Amino acid sequence: MFKKSLSIFKISVRIIMLLLLVSACSFGPKSDKVIEMTLEPNEAVDSDQEMNRIVQKLRQRLQKVTTNAEVLALPDKNQIKITVATHYKTERFNRYIVNPGKLDFYETYKNEEMFSFLAEVYERVKNKDSIVHPFQDLIKESGYPGGPILFSVEERDTATVNRYFSMKGVESALPVKKRYVRFLWGIKEKGTGYIPLYALKKNKLGKPALSGDVVMNAFPTYNALDMPAISMQMNEEGAEKWESLTGKAYQQRSNIAIVLNDQVYSAPGVSAGPIHGGRSEISGDFTAEEAQDFANILMSGAIPKMSIIEVKVREIK
Repeated sequence: MFKKSLSIFKISVRIIMLLLLVSACSFGPKSDKVIEMTLEPNEAVDSDQEMNRIVQKLRQRLQKVTTNAEVLALPDKNQIKITVATHYKTERFNRYIVNPGKLDFYETYKNEEMFSFLAEVYERVKNKDSIVHPFQDLIKESGYPGGPILFSVEERDTATVNRYFSMKGVESALPVKKRYVRFLWGIKEKGTGYIPLYALKKNKLGKPALSGDVVMNAFPTYNALDMPAISMQMNEEGAEKWESLTGKAYQQRSNIAIVLNDQVYSAPGVSAGPIHGGRSEISGDFTAEEAQDFANILMSGAIPKMSIIEVKVREIK
């Protein structure tokens, strides 16, 4: 009996030692460098409380990729200092840390609802003495009837279109109910490289229908086309709003734009009724690394736009 108890004890000790060994191991890539970085918000931070909130979100973001990081506020300079040991390439880390992570969901206008506005822009910029039309000649493709895309242009021409759309008086061509519109560009179209333009609906406060603060979980996945994507799970409040939003889009045969950092990544329709449970997916031209990084960023929450003031990299030997 004693020998049997002793044998069981020895086995238990071995199991405990094995668990301790496993818990002490890091199965991720080993850090090969230390990055010291100084960041500065593009707009001044008004309070210590707001600065601390940004610092906390950066800490949460770094905890997704390393166990060895320090984030300190430098309030006298309105700056933040980060010291981190990482295996990330410096360029990837730079993109990761300053990505605002701003996620929004917007209802979209159908392109025909913007025809009167586009006609007004057309009339205002045309040159009667030339057969070349400054606006029309920029358009490379038109969106399909009833869809969310107004038209697509070459990337170099987006700034010109923005200037035309902001001309004084053109907004008068919009009916009062459509004055709460936000024009945003999408990601490059595969094959052509053109940039599509969307007309999104803001609420009366100038906000989107739903924002990313309702996302409680996000992880990289692959979509139906076997392309990298990001799957998201919303909290209870977000799930209720998402169900209402998708139900409305289904009834109206309209679309919902998924916007990351003020760029439309996709604008899917809803073909099978309201979506229950608060699940959604972001598809775009992601690499697997980008999908992983974006998922981590969404989990840690949005931060203000920031600039990198200084970066020092030291290799770990």
